Amino acid sequence: MAPTTPTSRTSRCRKHRAGWGFTLIELLVVVAVIAIMAALLLSALSQAKEHGRTTVCRNNMRQLALGFLTYAEDNGEFLPWPGGTPDRANTNPRYVADWCAGGQNSISTSLAAMSAPGFGFNPECGSVFPYVTSLQRRLYVDTFKQQYDPYRCPSTGRIGEVQRVNFSANGWLDPGQPYGRGGSSAVVGPRGVMTTAVVDPSRKVLLVQEDPASMLNCAFEPGVSSGRFFQHLGRCNVSFLDGHLESIPYKTFARMAGGDADNYFNAGK
Repeated sequence: MAPTTPTSRTSRCRKHRAGWGFTLIELLVVVAVIAIMAALLLSALSQAKEHGRTTVCRNNMRQLALGFLTYAEDNGEFLPWPGGTPDRANTNPRYVADWCAGGQNSISTSLAAMSAPGFGFNPECGSVFPYVTSLQRRLYVDTFKQQYDPYRCPSTGRIGEVQRVNFSANGWLDPGQPYGRGGSSAVVGPRGVMTTAVVDPSRKVLLVQEDPASMLNCAFEPGVSSGRFFQHLGRCNVSFLDGHLESIPYKTFARMAGGDADNYFNAGK
């Protein structure tokens, strides 16, 4: 048997190695599979992070709701006022029961506007502040910008951060607003709504989370053309007058705050 020459051995090795290689199509398929897996993984991680932020948001909203109810216990069962007119509680003692101060008539998201004195809301001036933070209530100062975690949602970004308050109270709890079994023919009295007078409190909305880009004050006025709501993976965080919270699909809550507002926001119906 003739010995194998170096040339023939080299040829066989080259052929053997050539059999291990990948074609261009195979490489593209592998790259595509890796890209799809990476996209799925990033999406899962993003959703996991948002679930965590949603939990923080719900806990903060729950703390605020308890602050509302505890305030009522100490004030003849009258709930805090939601406000509704920007700046009305800044220096006017008539509105001492408003749960927050501050606000603006229009929103600009420019850095200069958001950094200006008076931009955003002032929870430290509100009636529920001592019940939520265990700190003393402060007088209004337009340059005061300190953050308080219970009033914030970590998903709202920069504009939510500088606004300082990311939740709105049911605007129909304000004196003069529609109230009572007579529907719009009856209005909330001058001292506000009493917790003992609320009909079906487990169904009546206390706090909602509005879109910070459209939030002019800390009161939400329901109705057919209601405002925009902040979504956590397609759902809205909402607290009710009995203190419980729900995460409600966006379309469902839009209906509750729109055409069905009388059933969910009128505390006397």
